[in-house]
Amino acid sequence: MLLESSTGHQMPGLSILSDEPDHFDPYPVEVIELSAKDKSEFSFGDRYHFGIKAAGVIQLLKRCDRLFFMDTDIYPIGSIAHAFDMVSPTHSVMRFCEGRPHYNYAKLGTADVSIGGERLAGTEPMWNSGIIGVHRSNLTLLEDAYFALRKVIAVVDAHTPEQFCVGVALSRGGRAISPHRLPLRHYSTSGKKSFAGPRIVGFFEEHGCKSVREQIELASRVRLRRSPLDLLARLRRQALAPPDTRKPPSP
Repeated sequence: MLLESSTGHQMPGLSILSDEPDHFDPYPVEVIELSAKDKSEFSFGDRYHFGIKAAGVIQLLKRCDRLFFMDTDIYPIGSIAHAFDMVSPTHSVMRFCEGRPHYNYAKLGTADVSIGGERLAGTEPMWNSGIIGVHRSNLTLLEDAYFALRKVIAVVDAHTPEQFCVGVALSRGGRAISPHRLPLRHYSTSGKKSFAGPRIVGFFEEHGCKSVREQIELASRVRLRRSPLDLLARLRRQALAPPDTRKPPSP
């Protein structure tokens, strides 16, 4: 999901980058289709899936002045009207700082990979890219990060090089990154997905034919976050399951 602030004095608009654009036909949003060719090219020949995300952010930033990106498993529980308040040429927003990257990244210290004219040490802070608020003036740096990404994935065996490179790029040249501090939640872990998924599917099965205005109103009443009672009920079901079917609880 991508919220972009257009150049000029237009109101921010909602854009969605998707390989299944037909899902969004009933909604007043701009849908940008990801073709199979795009996905293969952006992921370096299907070598690294998250390359699609890095390239998609770049493509959308070319169309606007400021961009606020959210992964599809992140959702608002309040107004995000102030999403762009902290986004400027020298200041970006990301989800949160994860700290020092995995020790595998230390191999970058001898790999001669650069972003923004500076070699990577592999010890730079890792920022979570589930949320990215960025100004168009940083486009060249993000393109530099994407170019470096191809080299990084050849050195580091992990799923996080995309967010590592983006965070490094947006920190170069005296720039700064802050956590977003907006009313947003996520269902990115397997346990949260197993709880939220059926509720989301059920919502659209029941209300998908209603107007967008009605759906927005009804969606505010759908709970996607597990309560302590939900967690307790799951533990009880696992305890009653036959021993060979039991699984450790997801986070």
